[in-house]
Amino acid sequence: MPVRAALLLLALSTTAQAAPFDNLKADLASCLRFEMEGSRAQRPAGGGAAYALRRCADEVERLDRADGRRLRGDQGLSPSTWSVLRNVFGAGRGGQRRQSM
Repeated sequence: MPVRAALLLLALSTTAQAAPFDNLKADLASCLRFEMEGSRAQRPAGGGAAYALRRCADEVERLDRADGRRLRGDQGLSPSTWSVLRNVFGAGRGGQRRQSM
């Protein structure tokens, strides 16, 4: 019986920790999309991604603090932050270029 209770507690605590983390990823993605699409007139020409990253620096920092993992060559950002950046900007922005056919 104690094993069942421990497994249940572990499952519930893992879910509880994942939800705020997912919210941070969603917040960053929303901020980046808003800055890329919603404020085209205010940003400098050709600097959309850099402008959006500057405007969403607080969200990037919050997500990086929540995810302490770092990989070699990740330029100081967490894998979670990179996944959001790839989803919003596409794989070509993350250093991986797609080849045209």
